[in-house]
Amino acid sequence: MSAIRKIIHVDMDAVYAAVEQRDLPELRGKPVIVGGGPTSRGVVSTASYEARKFGIHSAMPASQAKKLCPNGIFLKPNFEKYETASKKILSILKHYTDSIEPVSLDEAYLDVTQNKLHLDDPILLARLLKQNIRAVTRLTASAGVAPNKFLAKIASDIKKPDGLFVVFPDAVENFLEPLPVRKIPGV
Repeated sequence: MSAIRKIIHVDMDAVYAAVEQRDLPELRGKPVIVGGGPTSRGVVSTASYEARKFGIHSAMPASQAKKLCPNGIFLKPNFEKYETASKKILSILKHYTDSIEPVSLDEAYLDVTQNKLHLDDPILLARLLKQNIRAVTRLTASAGVAPNKFLAKIASDIKKPDGLFVVFPDAVENFLEPLPVRKIPGV
């Protein structure tokens, strides 16, 4: 019988906007929208949590974001800066395990069943990861801990931003109970 896997999904919090707010202190606490300009046909790549309060989300047309948040600060993406931050984060993750599956610039799966710190507690590892990322990059990450990637991904979204959520192996079945199905009229 094999041991239960310990997976951590690390998801950076609104990383493009967070990098801009980190680098430009005058943007901190303000609704920052990274992506296309509000008068273009562009879309939102990401929005700070201050902008998300207005209902702004990634892939939304920038013109719609402007209507929802007239005082939003629109910035063009600077992928060079985001890639630099991503590489730094990846180098931090490599201190914990060699079993890393990057998904994008701002998220990755880590299998910490066997890890470089020889710790059995994946929750402690996730806390250490988050603290290390914050100390080195001045950015926050959310983490999900679970026995598989699917659940770890869902868990990382539950307490954003700067959150940590755990799906314990004995709670998987209850966690996956189906949500109520909503009947769509005319279907």
